[in-house]
Amino acid sequence: MKNTLFAFSSLLIIFVGICCKQSKNPLPGRNQISDPFFGDPILAKNNYFETLVKGNDKLFLKKQNAKYLKEYSKFGDNELSYTSQNTISFKFVKVKLVDKENVKVNLITYLGSKKVDSIQFYRNISGNEFGTYNCLSYFDKKTNKIWQIKYFPSNPIRGNSVGIVSYKKSSITSDGTIKSDSLYYLDESLDVEMDKYNLYY
Repeated sequence: MKNTLFAFSSLLIIFVGICCKQSKNPLPGRNQISDPFFGDPILAKNNYFETLVKGNDKLFLKKQNAKYLKEYSKFGDNELSYTSQNTISFKFVKVKLVDKENVKVNLITYLGSKKVDSIQFYRNISGNEFGTYNCLSYFDKKTNKIWQIKYFPSNPIRGNSVGIVSYKKSSITSDGTIKSDSLYYLDESLDVEMDKYNLYY
């Protein structure tokens, strides 16, 4: 009996230890995004950006983008529609592009049948120097908030380190307009490069 209790107690301690260890990791790695069209909710964590820049941002963003690319590549040239409780509807549209590694998904808002606004929700471009670019987003269906990070995986100006352009949060208003709430980070020099390479479109 004592041996059984001891064994059970040991297993319980190990289990609790593993759970505690996992909870201390603010940016846990996952193989899949639970709801691929809506993005990865890790982007909405309070400490996401701070933890990202203090850690190995290049490796983490590479893995995170790989999840997005894997999920969006499954859908072909599809679109997903979603209607909120206040008559605003959303459509995620995967744009048809020639290169399969060049993936673009737009989020479009509608009020009734009228198109109101749109935002580039996901972007993956493979190329050289500033020709390689990623945009990752997460849409919270409950709050109509969008978190988004834009970056160059390799910044030739700064020793090919990750060049984060911006990290921000936006809201979809009751009339379907997408407005910026909080711009947590902006690198103006890289923002110029984005405009130069027409990456906003």
